[in-house]
Amino acid sequence: MKSLPEDIRLVRERRGCSGGATYSGNVLNIHSVHKEDRGTYYCVADNGVSRGDRRNVNLEVEFAPVVTVPRPRVEQALQYDMDLECHIEAYPPPAIRWLKDSVQLSSNQHYQLSQFATADEFTDSTLRVITAEKRQYGEYICQATNKLGDAEGRVEFTESVIPVCPPACGQARYGGGASAISVSSVLMAVATVLTMVAIAQYVKRA
Repeated sequence: MKSLPEDIRLVRERRGCSGGATYSGNVLNIHSVHKEDRGTYYCVADNGVSRGDRRNVNLEVEFAPVVTVPRPRVEQALQYDMDLECHIEAYPPPAIRWLKDSVQLSSNQHYQLSQFATADEFTDSTLRVITAEKRQYGEYICQATNKLGDAEGRVEFTESVIPVCPPACGQARYGGGASAISVSSVLMAVATVLTMVAIAQYVKRA
C-alpha cells in the first residue's frame, strides 16, 4: 500500500522571522539571524489520516547587551529615597553594575541594589538611593556586560525642593541620619498637643 504524502509545516510561536526564512520539507533555513528570531519553533506533520503530530525546537540567539533608561533624569529632595532604573536585554545573561564617579556601588546604608529577570532575556535593574544626601546627587551609570560585549545607560540625579512620590510617599525624614518619622506620627503628636491645650484652656475658664 502506498502511504499518503505528509503535509509538513514549520510554525513559529507568536511571530515571524525578522531576517526572512524559507523551508523545504523538514528543514528551516533562517537567513541573517537576529535577536528577535529567538523563541520556539514547531514542526507540524499531518497526512490526513491521524490528527498529526508536532515537535518543538527552541532557538537561542546570543547577542550583546542593549541598555535602555526609562527616566534619564530624576530628582528628589534631601533626606528622601529615590529609585534609578535601567532595562537590559541580553543573552547570555549579563553582569550588571551601577557606578558613580567611576566607583562601583553595592548595597549598604546608602544604596540598595535589586534586579528582576523577565521573559525574553530582559532584566530590570534598580538602584535605590536611601535618604539622599548632597554628595549622592550627580550622574549614575548602569553597565551591563556579557561575553559578546557591553553597554551602558546614564541617569542624572538632581536635587528638588519638593519630595517626589513615589517612592517618597507619606514618609518624611528629618536629620542627617537614618532616623525616620512618618507624617502620620507627626500629625498625631500635633493633634495630641492641641487637644491638651484645649483641655487646659477649658479647665482654666471653669
